[in-house]
Amino acid sequence: MNTRTTWRTAAAAVSLAIGLIALPAQAHGAPSGDLNPAQAQPLEQRLASLLPDGTARAERLRAELGVDDLLPGEAIDPADYQCTTSTPVRDWLATSTSGWDASDHSVAGIFQQVVLLNAVLFPDEAGTDFGPQGEFTTQVTHAARDLRSFWDIDGSRVRVVPMHSDVLIDPARVERVFETGFGFSESISAQLANAVATLADQDKFDHGRHPLFTFNAFAVDGLDLPGVGTIPPEIVMGDGVLEGFRAAGLDDVAPQAILAHEYGHQVQYRKGLFASDLTGAEAGRRTELMADAFGSYYLTHARGAAMQWKRVQAFSQVFFQLGDCSFSLSSHHGTPNQRLHSVEWAYGVTQAAQKQGHILASQTFATLFDQELPRLTEPDA
Repeated sequence: MNTRTTWRTAAAAVSLAIGLIALPAQAHGAPSGDLNPAQAQPLEQRLASLLPDGTARAERLRAELGVDDLLPGEAIDPADYQCTTSTPVRDWLATSTSGWDASDHSVAGIFQQVVLLNAVLFPDEAGTDFGPQGEFTTQVTHAARDLRSFWDIDGSRVRVVPMHSDVLIDPARVERVFETGFGFSESISAQLANAVATLADQDKFDHGRHPLFTFNAFAVDGLDLPGVGTIPPEIVMGDGVLEGFRAAGLDDVAPQAILAHEYGHQVQYRKGLFASDLTGAEAGRRTELMADAFGSYYLTHARGAAMQWKRVQAFSQVFFQLGDCSFSLSSHHGTPNQRLHSVEWAYGVTQAAQKQGHILASQTFATLFDQELPRLTEPDA
């Protein structure tokens, strides 16, 4: 999904969100429980006037961590591929924001980054419950335990952290995010935090708990950040994305499938599997499709989740529904069909194995995947 994000891409996303916040507020009728324009606009304007100052901090972080700008993937011709952004999960999310105007979306972009950075910077306070009501906790914790013993990396340091958005209506916690993540002073951070808490605590934003704010899951490589401290290897699972797949009727397989994909990224980190001769969108697509394949291999292997064909078909739809058509971006995850093909290919690897109980070394599996990648990404239009 933008399912693989590191602190590097988080810092980049912060600067992108800062640019979006300056969109003008539009007058509109506010439903009961929401601020009217006269109340909301001063807060939005305050954010717009102060947040650009944080761009310098975000840019310094990007330079320090080797953040690249989003690169065009000129070798990918969109006309060669079947691609649609309309899937039940994506449509559900779009419907949930159908009443928002441009200003609402701009403010929501800031909310997303505050929530994301809070989860990455302060994982000890996230708790151990996964899902809006903790309903996915058992699935996630059991899958995390099994994944640590399945792949040939030391998974003991990989933390699986929930991402909740209730931080948005807690000014003290938001203030800390602005101080640590954006580098603002204590006084400015307090002003911004109060504005965020007031704006987030509206009906249209589900009082800070709208699924869009946590509609993500991502893997973070362990690193040390000057002025911040040590960030351990993490997998962050957002409430919103789990809620979306529940709405699509895939809640019995989506938590395991999403986590298995993100753990695939941890394998890539530990084994140095991000490097390739590809660039731009094609490099990003390779990385994401390989993580899909890692996930599928675990989910269908006899010593992994051992899912049967009907469940394979169900979790294949998880990846299909998260495919994208962002052919010009380095964050391109692959089209829905390509993600589906990667999942099915990995399932075929498990079925064709002569020794059903044998788990391929991750490097061996990645080599097989790279050999298959040209076929998986063949034009299908």
